[in-house]
Parts: sequence; structure tokens; C-alpha cells
Amino acid sequence: MPGQPIPSELKEKGLIWLLPPYCWSHRQIARKLKISASVVSKWRYELVEQGLLPENEKITSVDVEDWTPERRFPVVLETATLSEMELADYCRRMGLFVEQVKEWRAISIQAHEKKLTENIRTDRALRDAKNKLREL
Repeated sequence: MPGQPIPSELKEKGLIWLLPPYCWSHRQIARKLKISASVVSKWRYELVEQGLLPENEKITSVDVEDWTPERRFPVVLETATLSEMELADYCRRMGLFVEQVKEWRAISIQAHEKKLTENIRTDRALRDAKNKLREL
């Protein structure tokens, strides 16, 4: 019994994620799009038939729990100066996703900005306290 038809924009997203530089796993795409993994497998088979994917293409998935902040930070540093193509190549070699690295970079920048503003506030408070002491 056939299920509900998949909207074309949803299928297009899934097909993009199956192709390089993403090469997402069936389960990850299915989870992200909230569809059956067998549907994604069918899409992959169609891509293989069209010659857009090799039959034995290695599909990777990244388990976020394996990537602790201590492991993420060096990745952010290493990829900071890479172009989009170099970043995609790096991510393929490391088994990562471009979006994840960009998200980690944004989180790192936010953390540093937060620390910087805290330091500025602390410096101002210290300066004000010194000035009050001088006045006394």
C-alpha cells in the first residue's frame, strides 16, 4: 500500500544530502526529513542508476556525542582559513559534515565574544574601583 507522496522540495533536499560533499547516511537524512529510511534508499538507488553516485559509495554519519568540545576546537582552528571547497574536502576526509563544522565555529565565536565582554566589564569595574580608591 503506497504511502503519502513526498513533496518535491523535500526529495530535492534529500538528494542533495546524498551527493558529495555531504554523503549523509540514509538514517540521518530520514531523521532530518522525517521520512522512512527505505525512501531515502530508493532515492540513492535512483542516483546510482543515473550514474551520479558510484555503487559502492561510502556513506558516513557523525555521532555528535563522539565529538567532545576538546575534539571540536582543533577542527574549528584547522578549518578557520579553508575555502568552501577545501572545507568540504576536509570534512569528507574526517567524516564530518560542513554544517556541523560551521555550527561549531559559530559556537566557538560566541563563546569567545562572551568571554571578551565579561573581561571588558571586569576591567571597567576594576578601573572604577581604583579610581574611587585614588579619590579617597
